[in-house]
Order: sequence, then structure tokens, then C-alpha cells
Amino acid sequence: MRVRSAQSSSVIIVLRSVKWFVEYATEEYLFFGLFYGMILVFGFYNLLMFFAIKQKQYLYYVLYNLSIGFYEMCIDGVAFQYLWPNSPAFNNYSYGIALYLSSVFGLLFTANFLYLKSKAPLLFNVVLAIIGLRTVFFAFCLADPYLFTYKLVEVVPLAAALYAGIWVWRNGYKPARFFVVGYSFLMLGFLIKLLVLLNVSWLPYGPITHYSLSFCFVVEMVLVSFAIGDNIRHLRKKKDKVQKRMIYQLQVNEKLKDTLNQELSGLVNERTREVVEKAQIIEQQNAELSNVNALLKEQAEQISRMNVLLEQDNKELTVNIEKVTRARVMSLEVDFEEFSKIYPDRETCFKYLSELKWPKDYSCRKCAHTNFHEGQLPYSRRCSK
Repeated sequence: MRVRSAQSSSVIIVLRSVKWFVEYATEEYLFFGLFYGMILVFGFYNLLMFFAIKQKQYLYYVLYNLSIGFYEMCIDGVAFQYLWPNSPAFNNYSYGIALYLSSVFGLLFTANFLYLKSKAPLLFNVVLAIIGLRTVFFAFCLADPYLFTYKLVEVVPLAAALYAGIWVWRNGYKPARFFVVGYSFLMLGFLIKLLVLLNVSWLPYGPITHYSLSFCFVVEMVLVSFAIGDNIRHLRKKKDKVQKRMIYQLQVNEKLKDTLNQELSGLVNERTREVVEKAQIIEQQNAELSNVNALLKEQAEQISRMNVLLEQDNKELTVNIEKVTRARVMSLEVDFEEFSKIYPDRETCFKYLSELKWPKDYSCRKCAHTNFHEGQLPYSRRCSK
């Protein structure tokens, strides 16, 4: 039998009975069903996790699993049989596209799941660089599909992801342990597949070695799912720890608040007591001041009455003194010097004479008329009738 192909092909020719072939085909399709079913189940589960938690790592893992399933469908011929049976030329690109997507989404999932950007910035930059280089190589492969046969390049992103997991695990991130074990199985399956492609003589070829990579993919999916669950438990513990710390801090703050409130209440009560005491003192002093003011007012009224009496006495004394003085003048017992002091000018004399003539009201001596007008001399009066 001669097989001719434009690309590298793996052709296994085995001479077996019909019964054995039927049993083998049944078991093979059962394995395919389990394999693709697990990919769909794990993909759907992580898609729900993405919608629930809104973390990109779950979406990357869904795309990574779908890419692995797409690659296995291309290798097993299922994709060509059911998806593009009339486009055999696309097979030259299909498995290469699937490998590229698997590498890129696998590295993106690794970077996000292991938090490389914060835990290992250097490794994060290395992962981004590998994605960039892998993209450049993929562009060359699209130009020359023969380059897709260099599957050995896939060991670089796989080794980078495995090393990043080991580094993060050794630095205390426990959820990375399942990730490391899962990718170790994946690396083992890849190496076995590589040895098969290199036709190593000491490695027996059969169903186990042929499907070793698929089996390791299944183990890797299970272990990475454990890692995701462990990561969720780790986040929950971290959240619980933070909540407990917050509760403890709130309790401490509550105690401090109660203590401060008690101290402030004591200070306020003490201050209130002082204010009340001072208010009582001020009220007492105000009462005393009111009494003093009342006493002073009473004394002022008494003084005012005394001043009125004194003023009356002064007026009477003044009048009496004037009368005595005038009486002395009229009695002709006063000398000229004393007379000049009492009546220093002409007007004073006329005023005195006017008061003697009209001590109360004006009344004409001839007609007893009370209206008058000023005369020519000071203080003189003329009847106006």
C-alpha cells in the first residue's frame, strides 16, 4: 500500500479481525465522546464562572479548552469529517490555527490565573513577549503552511507557563500547585507525542502513545479545574480574613467610640455642673446687684429730695440774705462801699425799685389797670390804658 500526501501524515496500518476493529472503534468513539464532552462541560462551567465573577481568567480558560478541542478534532479527522468535508485544503491550516489559539489563550490564562502582573512582573513581560513572537511565527505560517509542521515551538509557551506556575507556587501562592501538576502532565503528553513524531525506536507505538496527549489534556483540565476551585477557596478565605479583620477593627472602633463617648459625657457633665454653679453664682450676684441698685436708687431719690429741699433752703436763704441786705440799706446803716457791692450799677438799682413797687403783678395806681408797657428807664412800667 502506498500513501501520497502533500503534508506530513500519520498512517497506522494494523491487521486485525472485524470483531477487534468494531470493539476498538467503539472504544475510540466512546473516548472521543468523553473527551469532547468534558471540554464542553468544563467550558460551560467556566463560562458561568466568568459571568458570575467577571474575571477574565475564566473566559481565557474557556477559549483555551475550545482551542484544545478544536486541535484534537483536526488531528483525529473529526473536524474534516463533520465541519469542512469539502475543503481539504483548509486542513493545512486548521491544526496550526488551533495550536496558535491554544498557546495564546493558555498563556493569557496563565498570566491572569497566577496574577503574574503583580506577583512576578518580569515573568509577565516574558509571557507577553512569547505571545508576540508566537503571533509573528503564526503570520509566517499563514504565508507558508509547511512551517506549521514545526510543532516543537509549542514547547516554549508550555515551558513558560509551567515555569511561571512553579515560581509562583514556591513564592507562597498555594492554588498554583494543581496548576503545576496539570501542566506537568500536559508537558509529559507533549514530550511523548514529540517522541512519537521523531520515530524513537525504543518507544512502542500504540493507542496509549497515540492518545497520550489527549489523555494528558483531560488530566490537565481536571487538575486546572481543581486549581480554579482552590483559587476560589483561597479568595474566599482571604475575603473571610479581611471581613474578620474589618469586624475586629469595627469592634475596636466601637469600643473606642464608647470610651470616648463616656469620657466626653463625663467632661460634658462636669462642664455642665461648672456652668450651672457659675450660673447660680452669677444669678446670686445679679440678685445682690439688683438689691444694691434698688438701694442706690432709693438713696438717689432721697438725695434728689434732699437736693430739692436744699435748693429751696438755698433760695430762701438767698431771699433772706437779699432782704436783710436791702433792709440794712433801707435802714441807712450801710456805708457807701457796702451799698456799691449790693447795687453795683444803675440797672440793679432800678430792678430793686421795680420789685418794691410791683412785688407781684402790675397795677396802675390811678386806674388799677393791669396791662403795661416798658417805660423809658430800665424796669419802668407805664399804664397802657
